[in-house]
Amino acid sequence: MTDVVLTHMHMDHIGGLLVDGVKEQLRPDLRIHVAAAEVKFWAAPDFTETSMPEGFPDALRASAKRFVHEYRNQLRTFEERHEVAPGVVVTRTGGHTPGHSVVRLSSGGERLMFAGDAVFAVGFDHPDWHNGFEHDPKESARVRVELLRELAATGEQLVATHMPFPSVGHVAVDGKLFRWVPAVWDY
Repeated sequence: MTDVVLTHMHMDHIGGLLVDGVKEQLRPDLRIHVAAAEVKFWAAPDFTETSMPEGFPDALRASAKRFVHEYRNQLRTFEERHEVAPGVVVTRTGGHTPGHSVVRLSSGGERLMFAGDAVFAVGFDHPDWHNGFEHDPKESARVRVELLRELAATGEQLVATHMPFPSVGHVAVDGKLFRWVPAVWDY
C-alpha cells in the first residue's frame, strides 16, 4: 500500500493505524492524504456543537493528537480537492468535521463515492437531522442533502461507513426524502 486517504480524524477512522505494531508494518514512504482543515481543527478541536457521551471528546482529542504526532511525516494535506491517483479524487465537504472529505473512485466508466460519515441510515428519511458527533450540525445537514441529491441524479454507487451491511448501494429520491437501495449481495 502506498497511499491512505482519510475522510476525517475521528478515532473510528484512524484507530487502525494506531494499533501497536501496525506502523512498523507499513511502507516508510506511505502517504496519508487528509484535508488541511482537518489537521488544523484537531490542533484545538471545538466540541461546543456536539452532544457526545461523556468521555468521547477527550478520547477523540487524544487519538487525533497521537495520530498527528506519529504520522506527521507521512501526512499529505490538501485544501479543497486532490487527485490521489488516476481515478481517485478526494474532496473536502466539511460538516461532520471541518475537514471531512469524500473520496470518489472511477474506473472503466463506473463510479463510486465513499462518503465517510457524511451519510447515516437515518439521514435518508430525515436528511435535516444530525447526530451528536457532527461538529457543525447545520453544515452537516446541508452537505448530506447535497451529496444525496448528487448521488440520486448520477446513479453513482455509495459506500458510507455507518450504513448497514453490505454498506454499498444507490440513492433514490422519494418526494423530498431519499431512499437507500442496497446493492445485491450475492455471495
